[in-house]
Amino acid sequence: MEEGLRIRFWGTRGSIAAPYSDRMEFGGNTSCVSVDWAEGLAVFDGGTGLVELGRRIKEASGRLSSKETRIHIFVSHLHLDHIVGLCMFPCLFCRDMAIELYGPCEEGLSFRERFWAAMSHPFWPVTMEQTAARITWHDTKDGDIWILPGDVKVKAMSSRHPDGGVMYRLDGKTGSVVYGLDCEPGEEQGDFWKAYEEFARGCDLLIFDAPYGEEEYEAHRGFGHGFWQQGLLMARKCGAGRLYISHHEWERTDGQLAAAEREARRKACDREGFVVFAREGACVCLQSGDERGCE
Repeated sequence: MEEGLRIRFWGTRGSIAAPYSDRMEFGGNTSCVSVDWAEGLAVFDGGTGLVELGRRIKEASGRLSSKETRIHIFVSHLHLDHIVGLCMFPCLFCRDMAIELYGPCEEGLSFRERFWAAMSHPFWPVTMEQTAARITWHDTKDGDIWILPGDVKVKAMSSRHPDGGVMYRLDGKTGSVVYGLDCEPGEEQGDFWKAYEEFARGCDLLIFDAPYGEEEYEAHRGFGHGFWQQGLLMARKCGAGRLYISHHEWERTDGQLAAAEREARRKACDREGFVVFAREGACVCLQSGDERGCE
């Protein structure tokens, strides 16, 4: 690929997959976003969209001369819609795969111990002990920084979501991406909002959690999610180059999401493509600071 960051959406739904004919334009799989560049690959969350990404990686690895493919997977939190794809992730069962798994721990329990419980009997018949890939586990907490191949930096920030969570920021030579699912940013004057704003400062692409509109938010306050009008405000306040709304409410039809996207663009007095409601399969390339669509 050309030098730069390539961001692709493999899953855009929240809470549960939505495999319905009236929801296929925006997609039916749950959260998964990949970022790849010349030297590496990072994946954010392991929703059902991760399975198709894994199939593509397996196909590509068969054509590569390298003996080992390394994948960095950053999990925001352990709610099922964000990890269920890991159970069927094809790369777990390949001996030539090295998988770095990053996720939130809690007092007395590592990320590995927390995740292990979900992928074991009686909840799933195949345990992590039966996988063939070489797996390395990393606990994530607020302020952690990792340097990936190609001098790409990933930083963590604690999120606001039931049972806790982590947001991530990836900075490469040609751009930066903030992955903000699942997160309830709260009031603009609040301490958390200000910390989020600073975390996302100057990013080229902000992936913002917003299953709701403002008129629905009060009935869902405390659920750990935002609304798209907050996304517009956050993008403006932090100086984001582009805003992608994701974690769509699973019941939203394509028509409803398209209408909300039009309203968001009208409200933002949108220049071409500044605010987008994420669609499964969509790709954004960041090259020398300029973003554009790519295949």
